[in-house]
Amino acid sequence: MPEYSVREAKVVTTIPSLNEERSIERSVRSLIAQDLSASWHIIHVVDGGSTDRTLDIVKGLQHEVEKRGGPTIRIINNYERFSPQARNLSLRACPEDTEFIFEMSSHAWVPPDHLSRRIKDLRDIEASEDIRVGSVGCRIIDADDDVPLIGRWIEQALANPLGAGGGQFARFSGRHPSMVPPFSLYRKEALDAVGGWDPFYRTTQDSDLNLRLNRAGWPTWRSDVSYVHQVKRRNIGAWIKFGHRYGFWRMQHVKKERSRINPAEFAPLLGLTITGLLAVMGGSFWLIPIATYASALLLAGLGETMRTKNPTHLIGVPMMLFLLHTTFTIGLLDGVRRGPRNLTETNHHKTGEGE
Repeated sequence: MPEYSVREAKVVTTIPSLNEERSIERSVRSLIAQDLSASWHIIHVVDGGSTDRTLDIVKGLQHEVEKRGGPTIRIINNYERFSPQARNLSLRACPEDTEFIFEMSSHAWVPPDHLSRRIKDLRDIEASEDIRVGSVGCRIIDADDDVPLIGRWIEQALANPLGAGGGQFARFSGRHPSMVPPFSLYRKEALDAVGGWDPFYRTTQDSDLNLRLNRAGWPTWRSDVSYVHQVKRRNIGAWIKFGHRYGFWRMQHVKKERSRINPAEFAPLLGLTITGLLAVMGGSFWLIPIATYASALLLAGLGETMRTKNPTHLIGVPMMLFLLHTTFTIGLLDGVRRGPRNLTETNHHKTGEGE
């Protein structure tokens, strides 16, 4: 494989947005501060019709970088509002010489050497494995700002193996192939080859994309060479909506692609069914699966407490896991009953909508 200089790679960073006045500035500023040459970096803020100060903030940042030099910031209108459409609009608006597209969130921020480290890492993977990869994801770590207590519980629940820890929020080290690489750095050529994101999906669109990339001969990887700080849900209401939405759209994905069935996601439903059958049979055997599940939740809370040295996680993490399992399962069942055409909800560009 030939060697390239990082500064010879044109990168477009894509940020879907909708009413993100509280977080968009920090996200964009972390991209402006990249040590990658400004002439090789373009930032696309793809807005779904914000009615707050989001666009004013981005326009202010545009003027700032124009005066002092920095990467080009371009605002693109997304009249369809959803994240897959936003990313496809950005893909079509990329200059012809674009080599990489970085998938970013308005609720996330990165260290100053993030892009340069990841470009070098992607090329190193290709050279060492003698392949061309479609994308490489990175680690997601906790937000470093003032996150409320419930938000901390949610962060630990997501990273726990009983939560979404096997997916994009996994704690991992090294680099290896993955079907769920978060915050991916994509080769534009690979995205063009598969037609970009499927606008059918409101969430799990990255899961679908990764599957199509791998099938088209563009393997997807993840690497711990860098990380993204991401703000996740910070209150109970948002957490409940998160679980239901993911369950619903997960079922839509399974309906279209049976190979993506994950038996672990159906474990709560199976446990509930077994409990019900045991209760109908009589006796007290129905208490066994309940006690087993409660013990697993408490062990998860104990593990997070020992890892973080925060005693509140002993109760908080099991509570968040129980809510996640319950709402996700309800979402799965809701997804069996109806399809997206019956939806009246508006799932906008909130953090973590990619799987």
